[in-house]
Amino acid sequence: MRRLGYTGLMDMIDRLPLFSRTYDHARYAYSSRVVFLEQWPRALTPPAEPAAPWSPGPDDYLDAYHRVGNPWLWYGRLAIGEARIAADLADPARHCWRIDANGELAGFCELVYRNPLDAEILHFGLTPGARGRGLGGRLMRTALAGALSMGAGRIWLHTCSEDSAEAVGFYQHAGFRIFGTRLEWVTDPRYRGLLPAATGEGVRLPWSGEAAAALSRAADAD
Repeated sequence: MRRLGYTGLMDMIDRLPLFSRTYDHARYAYSSRVVFLEQWPRALTPPAEPAAPWSPGPDDYLDAYHRVGNPWLWYGRLAIGEARIAADLADPARHCWRIDANGELAGFCELVYRNPLDAEILHFGLTPGARGRGLGGRLMRTALAGALSMGAGRIWLHTCSEDSAEAVGFYQHAGFRIFGTRLEWVTDPRYRGLLPAATGEGVRLPWSGEAAAALSRAADAD
């Protein structure tokens, strides 16, 4: 019996099996595959034109969160309230970077230290018009170099089946390796009233955003 070496084993892990989303139409819910990736960088040089360190207040943060995340139905930060967001942003263990193009926000990265040697990239993304211009690579290299300079050993993140189809490949190109996956059920955030109907254009679901949001409005009116 042939034994796989470390490289062969990691190559197997990095080849994700096919994923087929299932739906619960009555609850406007869908299955989501979450993919966890990690790396232990030893030396990283920031890009020649690095992204800028960013210390946003809740309003600026939420504006960026919506502009980057609305096409993919990002919702995690929308359910916790502005007071919690403000407290999180004031945490010295949390660091953000933003990258601009033509004087406007093109993307941001949010990273938090879970312990002195372990850092998680909580959010990373570009606005729709900013993709394909090398901005994501600059933003990622800036964040990774910043985390390493502050003492991080392991850096990890997660993406999911609702993000861009290129997300996993982008992270792997940036040096990350898949170390785990998880399946979970998600209730459409438009149905929950967390996002407006005209969002989620990057996610294919068997119902429209207007259909989900209409039921949310009806529930609020009762």
